[in-house]
Amino acid sequence: MKNCVRLLFLLLLTAASLSRAGGVHQPESSKRLDALLSPLQTLSARFAQTVSDAEGYELQALTGTMIVARPGKVYWKSDAPYEQLVVSDASTLWVYDQDLEQVSIRPFDNDIANTPAVLFIGKVEQLEEKYQVSSLDDGKGVVFTLVPRDPGALYEKLTLAFADGMPVAMTLWDTLGQQTRIDFEDVTTNQPVDASLFTFEVPKGVDVLYDH
Repeated sequence: MKNCVRLLFLLLLTAASLSRAGGVHQPESSKRLDALLSPLQTLSARFAQTVSDAEGYELQALTGTMIVARPGKVYWKSDAPYEQLVVSDASTLWVYDQDLEQVSIRPFDNDIANTPAVLFIGKVEQLEEKYQVSSLDDGKGVVFTLVPRDPGALYEKLTLAFADGMPVAMTLWDTLGQQTRIDFEDVTTNQPVDASLFTFEVPKGVDVLYDH
């Protein structure tokens, strides 16, 4: 199950391609999303993540804390019993499994097309280049659907939901219909964060795996 948690996070950093009808299409939607994302310098939130199969059966549920900062800094920690820590300093990504005494290290990809999490902390000017964007007001806020233009990625589409200008949920669909939904609570933006959160020192005795 630990490996499953790790895989889910790394898959969260991936995207794919699918056509979508309905809603308001770019460039209006891209500009609208850009207006919400551009002011973000830091974002902190609690999250609840659920993964369901194509029939809606829940495969996994977990909670945790996410802190991100421009440019490309990430702190993502899931709670027990699926504890895992993911850290990026904008150049390196560490994935630490304490129970397995193992850390994986790989370059951090700041390309918005490959890293949906970078939507909060990356280059928002890439939106129109990398994504087809549509938006729909649902009565509670606005939901943006982003369809990556790269046909070789793992996800068909992702959505970002905002209420009162704050991100409240992200949902991703893979090519088999599996859905990963992440709900955000206690969201704060543009507040000082501890810079040390975005660096990681490998503990002694821990196995290190390099993914280039």
